[in-house]
Amino acid sequence: MNKKIIKFATFLSEKIPFLKPYAFDYYHKNLIGAKFTGWGMKTEHELPWNDEYSGKIFNKTCEDVQNFNFSKSFRMNENTLDELRWRHWIVRTATLHALKFAKSNEYNFVECGVGDGITSFFTMREIANYPLRTSDFSMHLYDAWAAMKKDRLLESELDSEGKYAELDFERTKNNLSEFKKQIVFHKGYIPSTFNSHPDSPDSIRYLHIDLNATAPTIDSLEFFLPKLAPGGVILFDDYGWAPYYDTKKAIDEFFSDKPGILMKLPTAQAIYYN
Repeated sequence: MNKKIIKFATFLSEKIPFLKPYAFDYYHKNLIGAKFTGWGMKTEHELPWNDEYSGKIFNKTCEDVQNFNFSKSFRMNENTLDELRWRHWIVRTATLHALKFAKSNEYNFVECGVGDGITSFFTMREIANYPLRTSDFSMHLYDAWAAMKKDRLLESELDSEGKYAELDFERTKNNLSEFKKQIVFHKGYIPSTFNSHPDSPDSIRYLHIDLNATAPTIDSLEFFLPKLAPGGVILFDDYGWAPYYDTKKAIDEFFSDKPGILMKLPTAQAIYYN
């Protein structure tokens, strides 16, 4: 029936041109179902991971991450992970950009704010399956795996005091055991963990920041941006998310005099291209 309606509406709009915008509006409101709904977005276009080429590794990772042991406060389930799929697709694409375009002889990747290890898992799966990668890439993971402290929070962020107390370092290690040879864990509060490990990277291709607080976010930028190779990327998890508006303002100010491009995304993420 829908095909007949579409065919008739197309015929009618060609014969009576002023009806075309009304036919188009009806088509989108009534005949196309949403292909993706979640995280503040509703899209009707074809999804980028629905092909046998670019989506193969990503879709397998989406399946495998459901076997993770999640922290109780995250309330992760299959529906939640599906809602996050667009955000994880951005993680996948930013990782591939860093692999292909960063001008560095080293393959160092960094994540500040790791939690249960979901986004770093997506990152490492793409690196491990990249056809031109080196076999000795390193993934540096920075997290306290402990409650957020009041002394590192702005007044507007004080509701976050004590959050993430249920994170467990061993749980994350087990979730990411597939890549235990490539991971360097930096356990502790930022910025005290910077340079505290003998294997801290001098040059990086990729930085993912998911710290949910302004001060450690800026600390991470000040420390790692000078180490970011030309062509490398910085991906922000919660750049545009309303509860973290002060962090967004601080990021905007930080990059206001930097030569790269900050691309702001409808997923609330943002990517800085160096």
